[in-house]
Amino acid sequence: MPGRPPLSRVLIAVGDSGQFETSNLIAQFPEIEFVHVEPDDAASNIADVDAILIWGFSSGEMLDKAIRLKWIQTLGAGVERMLDDGFADRGIMLTNGSGVMAPNMAEHVASMMLAFARGLPTVLDAQREHRWKSGVGIETVFELGGQTVVLVGLGDIALETAARLKAFGMRVIGVRRTPPADRQGTAVDKVVSITDLDTVLGEADHVVSSLPHTSETVGLFDQARFSRFKDGAHFYNVGRGTSVVQPDLVAALTSGKLAGAGLDVATPEPLPEDDPLWDAPNVILTGHTAGATPRFHERALALFTENVRRYQAGEDLLNVVDVERGY
Repeated sequence: MPGRPPLSRVLIAVGDSGQFETSNLIAQFPEIEFVHVEPDDAASNIADVDAILIWGFSSGEMLDKAIRLKWIQTLGAGVERMLDDGFADRGIMLTNGSGVMAPNMAEHVASMMLAFARGLPTVLDAQREHRWKSGVGIETVFELGGQTVVLVGLGDIALETAARLKAFGMRVIGVRRTPPADRQGTAVDKVVSITDLDTVLGEADHVVSSLPHTSETVGLFDQARFSRFKDGAHFYNVGRGTSVVQPDLVAALTSGKLAGAGLDVATPEPLPEDDPLWDAPNVILTGHTAGATPRFHERALALFTENVRRYQAGEDLLNVVDVERGY
C-alpha cells in the first residue's frame, strides 16, 4: 500500500508480558514507541496509538476512543466477537493469528484419530479399573493407512493436518469456500468447493472441521449432513462449536451412524455438566486445549514482527481478515 504513513506508536496489550520478549522487536524498529499495558488497560491507552497487538475485544466502546488507530493484530484466529458495532465502517485493518497454533492443532487431530484407531479410550478405562483384558483386539482396532479423510475448511490448520495424515498413508480431500484451480498443498489429493461437500462425505472414514464461526458455517453439520456420512465414520471438530447442531451429533453417535467423535469445541463453552454430549458413546472431549503449545509466544511474536516490518515497508500484511466474510 504505497503512501501508507508508517507506524510511530504501537500498543502491546497481551498479558503474559514476561512471555513476550520484545527486545528484538524494539531494536528492529527504533522509530516506533512500543507501549506495554495489561489487556484491561487497553481502552485507556488506545487513543494515541497507530496499532495494537491484543488477544481480542468484544466491545466497540474501546474503538470509539481509538481516534488514530489504523491496524489491529490479534493473537487468536477467531475474530467473530470483534466484528460487531459497525467494525467494517471504522476503516481499521484487522489481522489475526491464523497459523500460529496450526502445527500443534494438527497434532491434536492426529492424536484423536490414533486414539480411536488403537482403542485408547477403552484401554485407559480398563487401566483405571485395573483390568488387563480391555476388549481391544483385532476386531476393534483399525489402521489409518488407506483410509480417507475429508478436511472441511482448508486453512493453515487443515494443511498442517493433511501433511501429518499423509505420512500415515491416508487419502486427503480438502473442502474450501472456493476451490483453487490446482490442489492446495502436496498432501491434499483433491479439493472441492463447500457447495460440493455432500458429494465427498460418503467417501470419508474421518471428517475434520476446522471452520471459523460465520453466518455460513453455523449449523452446517446437522442431522441431514450426518446422514450423508459413511456408516461408522469418525467426526472431529477443532474449529467452532457453532458449526455443529449438537443434539444431532449426539443422535448420530447414539444410533451408531458415527463410530466416534473427537471434539475440542462445543456449544456452549464451558459445556454444562448435564449436557448429553458428556455421555454420548465414543466421544473424546478435550475442552478447547488443541491450541495449547509452548511455542505459542514465539510464533505469535514472529508473526507480529513480520507484519510490523511489512507495514513500515508499505507491503501487504499477512492474515488480513475479510471483515465481510468474518475470517
